[in-house]
Amino acid sequence: MIDNNSIVLITDNDNMAKSVLEKLVLLRKNDHIRTCSYNNIKNALKDSLYSLAILIEDEDENSTLKLINHIKQVNGDIEILLVLKKINSELILKAYDSGIYDYLSIDSNDYDYMIKAVNCFKFHMQKDENYRNQKFLQQIGVIDTKTNLYQQKYLKDVFIDLANDLKIKYGTFTVMTLDDSTKTKVSTNRLARTLKSNLRNDDIVAIGRGGKFYIILPNIDLMGTKNVLQKIQDKMGENYKLHAGISKIGIQSFDTLEKNSNDGLISSIQNDVLAVCLEDNIDAQNTWLEDDNESEHKVKKYKLFKNAFVNKMDNVITPIFYRYQKTFETKLTNTEVSQYTNNIECVFSLKNEKVHSELVLRYNGFAKFKIEINHSGLDSAENTKMEIALNKLTDKFLISLLKQLKDEYKRSAY
Repeated sequence: MIDNNSIVLITDNDNMAKSVLEKLVLLRKNDHIRTCSYNNIKNALKDSLYSLAILIEDEDENSTLKLINHIKQVNGDIEILLVLKKINSELILKAYDSGIYDYLSIDSNDYDYMIKAVNCFKFHMQKDENYRNQKFLQQIGVIDTKTNLYQQKYLKDVFIDLANDLKIKYGTFTVMTLDDSTKTKVSTNRLARTLKSNLRNDDIVAIGRGGKFYIILPNIDLMGTKNVLQKIQDKMGENYKLHAGISKIGIQSFDTLEKNSNDGLISSIQNDVLAVCLEDNIDAQNTWLEDDNESEHKVKKYKLFKNAFVNKMDNVITPIFYRYQKTFETKLTNTEVSQYTNNIECVFSLKNEKVHSELVLRYNGFAKFKIEINHSGLDSAENTKMEIALNKLTDKFLISLLKQLKDEYKRSAY
């Protein structure tokens, strides 16, 4: 038969049970209370509807902790209020770790019992509501049934509303995935479980295509984000390498954040590091562009060059990078060819076990491109650095840079 009482009081001491029951008279009339002994916990919790267990401290600390663990094993959803005969800070901390909701002293006032018991009920009802909401979201596909994470496409749909929250604005957006060499050793479900168990309740995690995870960390800076990602890597273990791209959220759209973070992810894979934030590469000397006191003339000039840069990236850099990625993939054996373009930097990368070569274009925010061809590895070619005017970056010039990159890479790679 189902026990429909809402509270169970657990103790072997009749006098203490009587004292606690007298203090609980201020609860709602329909919150009926059952008492049971320590030895009868399993039978009492079986087939019951308890929301709250009030546990009176046993004779010794270890026995009390065992009782808490036993209650949670039998019914993990029940909230526990621990009643102490005397305040013991060490026991309190251990009891929280074991799963109690709160604690009281046997001598606490009636209103303390009432407030903390009511808070337990509120928390329990909130968990019930969250569970129902999760089931609805799973049914319509917003939550992935395998990982219990949000689906990326639905995160994109609601992001414009989420971004109105100041905590989100002052947070970070990350795209993370397992290294390709790791994907054959471990499933993405393990990474999903690690993320769920090591991130805060207000962090947002979604799963996308290709084993990518989208992570929104509210109210955190880049350094804090990198520390969080390092913690995730440590939990996964050094044999299961992770890569991530990070962006500051601010007022950027979901599409921009996704593009910049995915480009950062490509960069982290190219350079074999845990995480890359492309915004780290913005030239500090151009911060005058954000100065509210700049003259109207400079602002107009900046906008003019900015439009020219966007046009150059859309019509020259992006299509040529894409075309030559396909060309080099067929012509260069045992070579990983990757590229990305955005308003922070444009990178074309060639990599094998011996050498890593990159063509990097960075717009200086005004009228010039900074260009680098960098090689790392044994017997690699000399690096190249130059600056050219925005209008000098033509199709022909960019193609010549890509050919230089390929030729210098081949001399070292083969």
